[in-house]
Amino acid sequence: CVLDECATACASCVPAGGCGAHQTCLDDNTDPASLSDWTCTCDSPAVGAQAAGSATCVLDECATACATCLPGSGCGANATCTDPTATPASLSDWVCSCDAPTTGSNVTGGPTECSYDECTVGAGSCPALQTCFDPSPSGTVLGDWYCACDAPSVGSNATGAPANCVLDECATACASCVPAGGCGAHQTCLDDSTDPASLSDWTC
Repeated sequence: CVLDECATACASCVPAGGCGAHQTCLDDNTDPASLSDWTCTCDSPAVGAQAAGSATCVLDECATACATCLPGSGCGANATCTDPTATPASLSDWVCSCDAPTTGSNVTGGPTECSYDECTVGAGSCPALQTCFDPSPSGTVLGDWYCACDAPSVGSNATGAPANCVLDECATACASCVPAGGCGAHQTCLDDSTDPASLSDWTC
């Protein structure tokens, strides 16, 4: 004689198959003298098991569905996944949230876009007559902001620091204001200070 408790006791004790939804029953010993040795095991990818009763199944979508959708955490760069209801009955409720100091919207069931523009948040600071640029505003790289000289001044950009800017008014303002070189014939222009903040100090 055999007694498969999954077809009898288990099936009668809990609705939806005897072990609850998303579970499978297994009776390792079908000897009629061996009772209450059946086990409910959660269907993959959920985990959990219970002897002689319905199991409590856990399905953390951050470790399964979310983790397979994108590289890294599954939520995109600089984001963390949380599953508020980690059960097989509650699917696609995982949430992607941006990690500090990046900012962005919380997105349910999908990746989010996080940003951290160092020029906007104040991490990158440029003096007057210079403009700050952040080549990686998503926050994937920090400390790569740079300052660039505002026209008509020129100079070399500096990563993480002010640029070295010069404004030779003899080549710009002076040259455009008077014919024949900006200072008139037989004259020479001299800009004593090429600091972009020092204007109208050129001399003929």
